[in-house]
Amino acid sequence: MYQRPHVGIKLRVRFGSLTALRVAHLDRPAQGGLVYGPVTRCAVDCMTETRPSRILTLLGVLASLTAAPRVAAEDADAPPADGENLEPGVGEEGDEGEGPEAPTPPSDLESRVRILQQRPILKAGRFELALAGGASIADVMHDQVSASAVGRFHISESVAVGATWSQYFAQTSEVFDTVTGDLEVYPELSTLRWYAGLEAAFVMLDGKFKLFESGIGYWDLQAFVGGGVTATSRSDALPTAMVGAGLRVFLTRWLALTLEARDHLYVESFAAGSRLVNNVVGQGGLAIFIPFGFDYTFPK
Repeated sequence: MYQRPHVGIKLRVRFGSLTALRVAHLDRPAQGGLVYGPVTRCAVDCMTETRPSRILTLLGVLASLTAAPRVAAEDADAPPADGENLEPGVGEEGDEGEGPEAPTPPSDLESRVRILQQRPILKAGRFELALAGGASIADVMHDQVSASAVGRFHISESVAVGATWSQYFAQTSEVFDTVTGDLEVYPELSTLRWYAGLEAAFVMLDGKFKLFESGIGYWDLQAFVGGGVTATSRSDALPTAMVGAGLRVFLTRWLALTLEARDHLYVESFAAGSRLVNNVVGQGGLAIFIPFGFDYTFPK
């Protein structure tokens, strides 16, 4: 019996990103070819000799080509499965598109280390000699100026003890001339002669400043408390309490500018009775520290 030879045919079709569509006629007459697409798979009988069968075969091929783009589009729109990452830098960390690096947490050693600046001026163990000039502003009947000398030894950076001497120079004021000349009233007078006493100084605040383009300056604010005796024109030695405050601005390691206000409190005796006197003195001057230099105990 005569048998017609079978012919194999391969057809490849590309549509966008679609894979090849393959139609094959196999050598055996009992089997048909297979039509492959990206999603669909259909078997088509390619060995029949009737025209309707060939038409059906062509319709199947067209249906596969039509359905493939739609299915591929649905696959592209579908969300990625768990664990999939289609683009680097999105979701999990990838080689590209990485975000800013997180700051590295400080190590345990870095969190414990504190950097402290050395004190620019050391006062502990040094002697300070302060020379100042001032004026008494409490007595309106006299113009009284003073010259003072204070010697202190600094026990620590914030505490010092010392002694002070103040000499006063007085003359009557214009108020006294008006009262005695116009009103012919002669009040009892008490002029200051000198003051001597002991005191303790305490640094309350300290800091630094910079004026324009000059170097950095250093200052401290101190409080005084002490006592001694005051000599007046009416008394030789009056017990006196002293309180005050002062600003010290360092010009060098051994030289400083001082501004102080002191209040000397004592009781003076008059013919009309005793009265508490507040001798308020404002003064300014220079302070010299000896020795002129100093060494740090620990290196910088």
